[in-house]
Amino acid sequence: MMPATRRQFLRGLGAVTALGALGGLQGCSGSSSDEDLELFQFKSEAITFFDTICRQFSQQHPAAAITQNFVADNITGLRVRLVKNNMPPAITINGDYNFGDLARTGVFADFSGTDVYKKVNPSVGQILGTLGRGGNGQINGLPLANNGSGVIYNRDVFEKHSVEPPKTWDEFIAVCDKLKAAGVDPFCWGFKDNWTGAPMFNSISGGFLTGGVAAWYEKRRKREVTFADGLRPVMTKMKTLASYGNRNKFEIGYNDANQAFSKGTAAMYLHGTYSIPAIRSYNPKIQLGTFATPADDEKNTKVVSGVDVALTMPVEPDRRDDVMAFFDYLMSEPVMTRYCKAQVAYPTLTGTTVTDPALTGLAPYFAAQRVATYSDHNFPPAVNLNAYMQQFLIKGDVDAFARTLDTQWDKVINRLNRTQ
Repeated sequence: MMPATRRQFLRGLGAVTALGALGGLQGCSGSSSDEDLELFQFKSEAITFFDTICRQFSQQHPAAAITQNFVADNITGLRVRLVKNNMPPAITINGDYNFGDLARTGVFADFSGTDVYKKVNPSVGQILGTLGRGGNGQINGLPLANNGSGVIYNRDVFEKHSVEPPKTWDEFIAVCDKLKAAGVDPFCWGFKDNWTGAPMFNSISGGFLTGGVAAWYEKRRKREVTFADGLRPVMTKMKTLASYGNRNKFEIGYNDANQAFSKGTAAMYLHGTYSIPAIRSYNPKIQLGTFATPADDEKNTKVVSGVDVALTMPVEPDRRDDVMAFFDYLMSEPVMTRYCKAQVAYPTLTGTTVTDPALTGLAPYFAAQRVATYSDHNFPPAVNLNAYMQQFLIKGDVDAFARTLDTQWDKVINRLNRTQ
């Protein structure tokens, strides 16, 4: 990842200070006193959970009482707070490109030597570091919960048609052909929303880039590889899978696809486990399973996973011991397990397990440390990956997609390099 200094980062953020006056950046949950620590929290689905946890922790640790501040647009909110030199003492954040971009400026604390980090599954713990870090060997966040990206399938449809989860790419295509011959759509797609091709891109990349997803993108930044030469097979496989599915795939979006899949209109849904609560909200009785998107060779198949919620704090926080006491509480197995059960997520501590049948299919890959990171988390936001991917899925032109990514990637990276 390209390094940046805090001064360089702040210089580019001056224009956002005015946003602090806009509605939606700040929001509160619960009551607090001036002495309470602030938990800067972004996940709307978990507001009630964090209110409860903050209250329980505060009752047990009155000298370190903490109150949730829910902020929907948390990245913009953090940048505003950074410009104002008023960083929150305790932060939740999604482990994506924006986390890495902030981490590289050196604004987050290093957790690599903490006792709690040593309890994290090593293959999960390193994910945040691949996105960006404040210095060599640093880990600038604690992973509270992970998602898994692969194939969600309808167990009843598989059983009806005597289909088993495939282990190799050839078996995967054979399953698609068998279902199609039986008059069943193998997949439900919702490509009207341009980001919905990304889960397929990520899942296939995870098994294809056997040297590591982050390592490949580091080579791409150094211009040692290209999308045209390196990821053409991934794009070809995407085109193949997209051909197996509903005819109205470009007419419906993510929410409509969730609802359609819940009704049994297709056998499989290539998305992350984050989709499961939405699918169940339409049909609580649906029987779901998961499997990792197969690679050509079974030994290369991995679960693609990202840190859904990471915990972090400023590099020089006030009341560090109090914040760490709260993080230790959140990262304890009982609390983490409660969170993951409520959010249909994977716990990150070594030795923890899941019991939800919709999650158990991916769990062995975490236990075996066969985990790959998201490809799209390595793209600077200025490379409009989702828009280009949607056009590719509409037109099916692999060469044009690869050329576009190479051109746009180089343009953005060159511009970023000039600002360092």
